[in-house]
Parts: sequence; structure tokens; C-alpha cells
Amino acid sequence: MCDFIRKHGHANIGFATGSTPLGVYKYLIESYQKGKVSFQNIQAFNLDEYVGLKPGHPRSFASAMKKDLFSHIDIRLESIHVLDGSQQDMDQECQRYESLIKNNPIDIQILGIGMDGHIAYNEPGSPLDGMCHVVDLHQESIESSLDYGFDNIQDVPRQGVTQGIGTIMKAHQLIMMAKGQKKAKLVEKMIYGEVTSDFPSSVIQNHDHVLVCLDQGAASQLKEEDYERY
Repeated sequence: MCDFIRKHGHANIGFATGSTPLGVYKYLIESYQKGKVSFQNIQAFNLDEYVGLKPGHPRSFASAMKKDLFSHIDIRLESIHVLDGSQQDMDQECQRYESLIKNNPIDIQILGIGMDGHIAYNEPGSPLDGMCHVVDLHQESIESSLDYGFDNIQDVPRQGVTQGIGTIMKAHQLIMMAKGQKKAKLVEKMIYGEVTSDFPSSVIQNHDHVLVCLDQGAASQLKEEDYERY
């Protein structure tokens, strides 16, 4: 990512929230602090958001990305783009975001895999060619939200708004990340299994430029000849 920014001087980058990419964000912050890269000409696009929360809400994904990355680098505030889950007309909000991405094609998109195989907030059953949309969150997604600071499960919103799988697949480069033994079977299914809307992350098999980054636990079910050890 830093090499791409240095080479081109600008980039449109899609960012994912959650614990998995925090090491990447720490690296980007350190690279900026050491003068190795600048983010002044970067356009940032968040993947998803809770419906019902304003971007400034402390539990919103917008606030999480500000805390974990954006407030520590020199990116311009007007270059940070988020889905606003507090809008009255969410269909109009989805159209706005879809148009914004269409006019600023994403160069690099960071992704993670959910415990039910979801990608962003595209839950199992989501169309593989779908655009930005509102989704009813599955129970697994609601329960995992407790890791994001909600005091109890009753406080977690029941809907999310997300880039669609079709939107994500238009990015020029995908970086799919997974950590831990608990993700090993999911990673195996994502890479070797059938491409199906029942397991949305499997769609990355259809993308021409994908980098899958795993720790040893997440890679433990793969054939060793299929990956490079670091």
C-alpha cells in the first residue's frame, strides 16, 4: 500500500474496521510518523456502518476508523468518506455512496472474513453482484459487535449498511486478511470451496488481483504449496 502511494502520489483506498487490520493501520501510522509516506492525496472509503448511528457516534465504524487510523495520519478530513447510517432515506444514502465510489474507483480494498463467511456486511445470501444496500444483521454479526464496545447485546443495532459485493469486486486490488485458528476452516472454504452467495467471501476467487494475508493459525488448513511463508 505504501509503495503504491509513493509510486502514484495518490490512491483511493477502502478500509475495513475490526481487530484484524489493526496491525496494518499501526504500520501505516508508523510509516507516516517516520516520513516514509504521506496520506494527503488519499481518498478513504469505509466499507460499512451501523444503521441508526451518526458518524460521530462513539460506537460507529466511522469513529473506530478515526480512532484507529485517520486521527494519526495527515489525511484530509474531506477525503474521508463514510456511509451515514443516520440518514432518513437510506436508499438515497446508498445511491450517493455508490456514485461516489463510481467516480473515484478504489485502487486497494482491505477486507476481512466474518465467522459466517460474510464480507463487509454482506451476510450469507447476499447477491454477488449487489451494490450498496441496507441489510438485516445475522445473530453472529450482532454478537461479534460486542467486541466494538457495546455494553450489552440489546444496544447493538439490528441493521447495517454496506458496500455491496458487486461494489467491492470493482476495486482494482483486494487484500483479504484473517487471523487465528478460528478462521482456518473459513479460509479453507473461501479459497477452495464453491463460489456461492451462501458464503460471500468465496467471491474473491473471481477477482483478478487478490492478496490473502494470514497468520499461521488462519493458514493451517491450506495446502502448503499454495502459500508463501514469511
